[in-house]
Amino acid sequence: MRIKLSSVRATWMLKFFRLFKSYYLGISFAGIAAFVIQEIPYIVMPLIDPASNPIMNVQNGIKWLEITQGVFGILSMIFLMMIVRDDVKVFSITAPKDKLFFFLTASMILINFAGWAFYYMGYQYGWLIVLTQFAVVPLYYLFYGLWKKNCFLVISSVPFFVIHTINGYMNFVMV
Repeated sequence: MRIKLSSVRATWMLKFFRLFKSYYLGISFAGIAAFVIQEIPYIVMPLIDPASNPIMNVQNGIKWLEITQGVFGILSMIFLMMIVRDDVKVFSITAPKDKLFFFLTASMILINFAGWAFYYMGYQYGWLIVLTQFAVVPLYYLFYGLWKKNCFLVISSVPFFVIHTINGYMNFVMV
């Protein structure tokens, strides 16, 4: 196993072994940062200690839906942090597609943070929770994957989006 720390011009990453073309199994420090950014609302939750916290008390009734959501969610996180490309820069928004996908990635995380702010202030309405906490997180992964040209992440985040959004709908709108 050969580990190579790539230069800043390519990506901040460790490459363990080549999967195909410019895809490697490794560690993406940019992917880890993207994951940690998405987790900030959960990190600060104990400090805020909301009076009501329905998201943390969800009782999923459909076992296969819960398992499938978990599988695609975990796959998305693994692909975010462990699939690297040596032909993609750490931060590039020079091409029109890069600008679009970066803008959409940033928009999804900002919508998520705004949703959490409303949630922590007690505005815990079904559709607001579904749209800002359930739908946008997989979309954040999807647009990040498109921006970084990570086909594994793109493929796993699409079913994650559908299932995660359905699960949120069932738990916060249909109730």
